[in-house]
Amino acid sequence: MSLSEFSLKGKKALVIGARRNMGKGFALGLAEAGADVAVTDLNTESGQLKAVSEEIKAMGRKSICIKTDISSQEDVRKMIDKVMQEFGGIDILMNVAVMYHMKSVVDLDEESWEKLSNVNLKGYWLTIQEVSPIMKKQGSGSIINLTSRGGLKAHADKAMGNYAIVKSGIAMMTRQYARFLGPHNIRVNAIAPSLVEWEEFPGQENLSNKESSIQEPKKEISEQEKFEAWSTGPENIPLGRVATFNEMANAAVFLASDASSYVNGTILNVDGGYMA
Repeated sequence: MSLSEFSLKGKKALVIGARRNMGKGFALGLAEAGADVAVTDLNTESGQLKAVSEEIKAMGRKSICIKTDISSQEDVRKMIDKVMQEFGGIDILMNVAVMYHMKSVVDLDEESWEKLSNVNLKGYWLTIQEVSPIMKKQGSGSIINLTSRGGLKAHADKAMGNYAIVKSGIAMMTRQYARFLGPHNIRVNAIAPSLVEWEEFPGQENLSNKESSIQEPKKEISEQEKFEAWSTGPENIPLGRVATFNEMANAAVFLASDASSYVNGTILNVDGGYMA
């Protein structure tokens, strides 16, 4: 084994949904490992996405930020064209974008179902469809999707039912593309977290001797955000705490790097033992 196999030096990465929280953590982690990183999000008005891009540049990497609605094929194509113009290739695609709701499957209306499904499932499909030909031409690539424990084990019966269903779809999408793209030396894997810190709910205090990764000031949060972050508490996780952004980023770097060169079609549970 060589530690150099974990390096992403010279790689070009695209992270979808990188404005904050896990998406931001993944983007910074890939950059820290050596990759140039393009970051995208639907929300660019807040300035958060640009700040992530600037932080990547401060590491000595190239970065661009792009406003993209991944539920739109036209938007996705424009995004990919811009990344190719700036980077000349895409070695790593990371799908992190997500949209939540607070209704059960039986209470969700048709319009909301379509909106949520378009972002949480169709968007992943569109990005992979557009990136696949590029990676085929290169003869290599790593695609990483974000699924969830909710996509592997039913637990959201009272709320967020659509979320759990589409995350299950992402798990199967990952496996299907792994079989289809594997012969082209393109690996497709997914990460399935349990509970992960939010910028409003830092998890670093659960770890000793580690500097906090939370840079932004805390703000007032809604009841919905509280539910999403803590609906199933860490007491149900064998390690007894939530994951940090750094821990999630470590998993992404592994799957993006040559260290995982024979890992394909895998759903990597980074869940503190929840699925054990």
